[in-house]
Amino acid sequence: MGTGGTESPAGNPSPGCGKSGRPESGTVKVDGDHIYTFPESYDGDTPLPLLMGFHACGNPIDQFINLTRGSAFETEYVRAVGRSSDGGGCWNYNNDIAKVLRIYDDLMDSYCIDMDRVFATGHSSGAQMIVQILTHKSDAEHMNFKAVAPVAASDYGALQVPTPVMYIQGKNDTVRGGDGASTVARFSSANMCERGSTPYSQVMGCQSSGKTVNPGCVSYIGCSEPTIWCSHDDPAYSNTSHGVPCFAIEAMYDFFTGMP
Repeated sequence: MGTGGTESPAGNPSPGCGKSGRPESGTVKVDGDHIYTFPESYDGDTPLPLLMGFHACGNPIDQFINLTRGSAFETEYVRAVGRSSDGGGCWNYNNDIAKVLRIYDDLMDSYCIDMDRVFATGHSSGAQMIVQILTHKSDAEHMNFKAVAPVAASDYGALQVPTPVMYIQGKNDTVRGGDGASTVARFSSANMCERGSTPYSQVMGCQSSGKTVNPGCVSYIGCSEPTIWCSHDDPAYSNTSHGVPCFAIEAMYDFFTGMP
């Protein structure tokens, strides 16, 4: 999976760099609030990229810890996941944004993160939370995502900052009732894309539920920031096509790590 490697020591060190080494067992956990994981290469002095993961409604806090286990995210990135304020149900922007910002600030103040390489992914309600952050300029600028990869989000209106994106949604997502075209349009508008797209062949097919999945990825033309839409046919998530498809984690890693 991928060959991008970790960010060089130069990076943009967070205020937490130099404060302490790798936490015991490489994990920091506050029950019901957040989990941070640190790769073996984390030394507290060299800034590493950060992946923030937002769980779906009813999924465990560690959904994206589990999904990225065994991947290059585990060995090259600091990973951080939070729990929605209603105890692991759906994210609610008004109720949860303060917690998300607190987690972000804690990571920057206490650990050694490359502040220019903060990435986010989320599934369903978690993806919606990411999109809503991007519709609020002060919060989006505060978190300064290098790129995002929401899976099955929704349209919450105009995005306030241009943001590199790999948007992923089933082309027949029965939970969302569509393929996410209106959400993608918000990203293409914020990223000032021209009309039209070309196939994005860097994402390979995979096997799911006995089916060979077509990622269906395209890259929009003339954008100020990379804008990828993967309209896939993975039937996963009880045949709703609403799940995180089999190609997603590897595709996200390659997309994020390839950011200049």
